Amino acid sequence: MRLPFRDVPGPFGAPRSPATALEEPPTPAQERGMRAFWWEGFWANVPETVLATYLGLYVIAFGGSTGQVALVASLSSLFAALAFFPGARLVETFGHRKLIVLATGGGVSRVALLLLAAVPFVARGETAIWLVIVFASVRAFSGYFAIPAWTSLTADVVPIGIRGRFFASRNFGMSFTALATAPIAGFLLDRYTGLEGWQIVWLFAFAAAALSTWSYAQIPDPAPHRDVVARAEGRGAGGVFASVLSDRNFVWYLAGTAVWNIGLQASGPFFNIYLAENLRASALWIGSLSALMSVTGLGGLVYFGRLMDERGTKWLMVVTGLLIPALPAAWVFVTAPWQVIFINSAAGVLWAGYQLATLNMMIVIAPPDQRARYAAASQTVVFAAAFVGPLLGGQIIGMAGYHALFGFSAVGRMAGTLIVLRFVTARFERGQPDGRAGKAPATP
Repeated sequence: MRLPFRDVPGPFGAPRSPATALEEPPTPAQERGMRAFWWEGFWANVPETVLATYLGLYVIAFGGSTGQVALVASLSSLFAALAFFPGARLVETFGHRKLIVLATGGGVSRVALLLLAAVPFVARGETAIWLVIVFASVRAFSGYFAIPAWTSLTADVVPIGIRGRFFASRNFGMSFTALATAPIAGFLLDRYTGLEGWQIVWLFAFAAAALSTWSYAQIPDPAPHRDVVARAEGRGAGGVFASVLSDRNFVWYLAGTAVWNIGLQASGPFFNIYLAENLRASALWIGSLSALMSVTGLGGLVYFGRLMDERGTKWLMVVTGLLIPALPAAWVFVTAPWQVIFINSAAGVLWAGYQLATLNMMIVIAPPDQRARYAAASQTVVFAAAFVGPLLGGQIIGMAGYHALFGFSAVGRMAGTLIVLRFVTARFERGQPDGRAGKAPATP
């Protein structure tokens, strides 16, 4: 049986056999970078899994309400949205992409995780909730300030011909950490009742985040990124916005992204709250159900990575995007925690493909010398929607209940996918007219 991902650089060395039919095979520096990049994702997914699964419950542990859970999610998203264009502008003027990532996403955001662990030492009740909101917002701003630099450097580290398989391999490793992290954190919270259990979990997340930062520091960076810096000369914020919004194809992508993410984020923070409060699920149950998605996602990554290289990024995004809306709709029929096993089993497979496609979509839709600003625009829309979504979701729960929220989420996700299907083209992917040479067309 052929081992998956054997033809792309992985965590322990170069591929067993060279990737086939590559116009630009990876250089030794790229191979080293991809190996370090693999480990960076592996360790980074520990804090991301803890935050996604348990941050809302941390607010509840201090006596918070569902409205405050929505607030922490919304403000984190708002501060993330505010970070992207300053981050892109710094990339285009300073150019040292790795240094930007290490100082912000790999530095300040990691310290914010440590501060979350310190909250019980200094506050309780409402004061503690507001400290959690502040630290989560700081983490979001600093972490997502790094995304334009991260996206630009990623495109240089990973050749387009193996990008699907490499990111499938990297996401495979990230799924293993999620698989272990969610139930381990749930066990710790059940074993060490009270706020000390939360402190142990946050310290665990911080240690893994520090290893992620160390791994990213090993990636070679041809800095300063002279093409980007040269293009940015004489261009202010108005020029950045104008160049992005003049691209009709990209504007449609932003529209689909906004609709999808409003539907997604309206329900996202509340699934685990629904499990805990309405279905009486324990923290271990919640963590195990989250881990189940990682288990089934492993199989999806083995299949979808090669499929994306063969069929294209947009194809994978649309196919999985048309199926994912069935997941929140299925929650309408859930009456016990064990029933979520079936939903999350399917979710792991579908989300493995969808996330793989969205990770690459910005690289194949943006001109190569403008990836930082395109990534900034896209992520600003994502997190603006993530700011609106939880607030809207909280209102829907208050007015019509959880089932209405689940239906709203399904409709929003479907509508966003249909916009991408109808109006968006992946122009810079291999096999597209502008994508084979990997160059942007001349700017008029």
